[in-house]
Amino acid sequence: MDSAPGTLPGGTRERILSLLLHAPAPMSIPALAGQLGISRNATHLHVNSLERDGLVERAAQISTRGRPSQGFQLSASGEALFPRQYALLARKLIAELAHFLGPQALPEALARIGQQIARELAPRGEVAVADIAALMRELGYEAHIAGEEHEIEAHNCVFHDLAMGDPAVCAVDLALLEKLSGRAVEHRRCMARGERSCRFAFGTPQARD
Repeated sequence: MDSAPGTLPGGTRERILSLLLHAPAPMSIPALAGQLGISRNATHLHVNSLERDGLVERAAQISTRGRPSQGFQLSASGEALFPRQYALLARKLIAELAHFLGPQALPEALARIGQQIARELAPRGEVAVADIAALMRELGYEAHIAGEEHEIEAHNCVFHDLAMGDPAVCAVDLALLEKLSGRAVEHRRCMARGERSCRFAFGTPQARD
C-alpha cells in the first residue's frame, strides 16, 4: 500500500470494511448482518469497534418498511486502508518535471513546494524547533528532538520511495524546515544516502530582510 497509513484488520472487521467500500450507499446493521451471516448483535459490536477506531462513521438513516435504521459508511481513515498508487503517480510526475525543467531546476521547484507547505502549516511565521518536530509527526514523520535542542531526527520519511528514486526530493524537506524555522538547515543524515534515519541540524536564526 503506497499511501495507506495502516493495514486492514482481519476477519469480520475486514469483511465489514470491504462491504462498506463496495456498497453504493450506506449500509444498516441488519443489511451487514445478512451479508456476513452473523447475528445483528455481533455485527453491531464489530461496527461499534470500527467506529471507535475511526474507520467507520454514521451516515443518514436508511428508510425501510419498518423503523428507520442507522446507516454506516467508511470514514476517510477507513478508505485510506485500501491500496492507492499515489507513489506511482508521484514518481511519474517528478520524472516529467525533471524532463521539462532539467536536473538543476528540479530541486528549486521542489523547494518551492516545501516552502508552500510550510506557509500552510504555520501561516503566522517562524516556529520553534520542538514545535516543528510536532508538526512533522502530524505529517507522518516519526520525528523527535535528538541530542541537542537544535536537531531533529526522523526515523522514516513520508517521501522515502520518491527520494530513493531521486534524492532531489529531499529539497522539499529542507525547504520546509528552513521556512518553518527561519534558520539554515543542515541535512546531516539521510536515508536516501543509505543511513538509518534523517537528521536535521538547525543553525542560528537567519536575519530578516
